[in-house]
Amino acid sequence: MNQKIVFLDIDGTLANHNYVPLSARWACRKARQNGHLLYICTGRSRVQISRRILKMGFDGVVSSGGAYIETAGQGQASQLLFHTSLEKKTLLRLRDYFNARQTPYMLELPSKVLASPYLKSYFDRLYTGISLNPRVCMERLFIRFIFHHLAHGETDFQEDVCKVVFMEFNGLTFEMVQQEFGGECELFRNSIPIQHMKGGEISPRGVHKGAALEKVIAYHGIPRENAIAIGDSDNDRTMLECAGVGIAMGNADEALKQIADDVTDTSGKAGLAKAFKKYGLV
Repeated sequence: MNQKIVFLDIDGTLANHNYVPLSARWACRKARQNGHLLYICTGRSRVQISRRILKMGFDGVVSSGGAYIETAGQGQASQLLFHTSLEKKTLLRLRDYFNARQTPYMLELPSKVLASPYLKSYFDRLYTGISLNPRVCMERLFIRFIFHHLAHGETDFQEDVCKVVFMEFNGLTFEMVQQEFGGECELFRNSIPIQHMKGGEISPRGVHKGAALEKVIAYHGIPRENAIAIGDSDNDRTMLECAGVGIAMGNADEALKQIADDVTDTSGKAGLAKAFKKYGLV
């Protein structure tokens, strides 16, 4: 068997607001039964990956955009493959920069996510009043899930911060943050699946999903041409570029579709399962 390894983003790819379509569940289970390896590769912190998703069974997890990598599978206990964090001087500069502008942000650690003082009011402003729109209701439930894993008022300084997530607010733009910190960090546009929310993700220099993919295939001894990456957002770009085959979802950012080797259907129309069938995984 020509074993392949698949790297799956979560939000907008494997799941929509933590809901995994039945077609995607079937495809993942069948691909592993066929002897292929499956890794979650997400921008979420490790603690923000829902248990329902993890219980599907994967051979490893890449979280915080590549800053924290675990390998497991076949009933084995997970083993830490890679773990890094932002330097103290960079983190302090980021904190002061955002606090001075009253910018909502989160600090991602493997075991918890810390919220800045302005984050709750930012989310409150996104949804005012009552709505029966199914999309809005799903987004509200997703925000509740996010807040369930948030600790507030502890952002003065923390060791072991894998990634910082910030929101565009009070005139602050992604481009402004990129100009200020792009020389010392990796920056990607926000991938949180909530309408009207804009911002970005900040990781240590050289830490991204593409670098994580390279570490994992080296660990398993699988050639690059047998690596398949599937995603939908800016932070999936390096993963798609480094894989033997990079696939964008039908609901992906247009810029990601332009660099992808292939584009499948949307997540709501069995796009993941269709890609698995096309590339011989199921």
